[in-house]
Amino acid sequence: SLVRLANGRAGWVLTRLLKMNIPDEVAQYSEGHRITGYFSLGTVRDGELVKHNWLWTTISKSTQPYQFDSFRYFVWSLRHHRYETAYIERNLKGYYPVELHPVQVRIGKRVETMPGFSLIVEGEEGLRYRRTYTYKTYVVRLVSKTEFKN
Repeated sequence: SLVRLANGRAGWVLTRLLKMNIPDEVAQYSEGHRITGYFSLGTVRDGELVKHNWLWTTISKSTQPYQFDSFRYFVWSLRHHRYETAYIERNLKGYYPVELHPVQVRIGKRVETMPGFSLIVEGEEGLRYRRTYTYKTYVVRLVSKTEFKN
């Protein structure tokens, strides 16, 4: 994997030797799978604490020809003061890049810009598709699926 440090330096490392530095209170939900990528999808203030909502990708076996087989979106619960899974998809053949970006969504007659993300997933027929999702607190919606060409 090509990695970049906070100081801007970059280099190649063996992927199986990487350990993601996501907080333990989230990493505990990995179910023995290796976290292959994670992204902050915003922050939540809970009293004096500031917590991130997280999107992550995981893989169950490192020897697969794809980068992830599951992704999950965690939100910090103000009611229970812990992380909870808001959305999960499993049994995927997922490929990088995973991208965070705003998404235009039609709501009735108006168009609204919402936070979103997209990832590349292989379909049953072997074609790859870019799936784009929007999210707002606990709600995650698939808004588009387009064929992905390298």
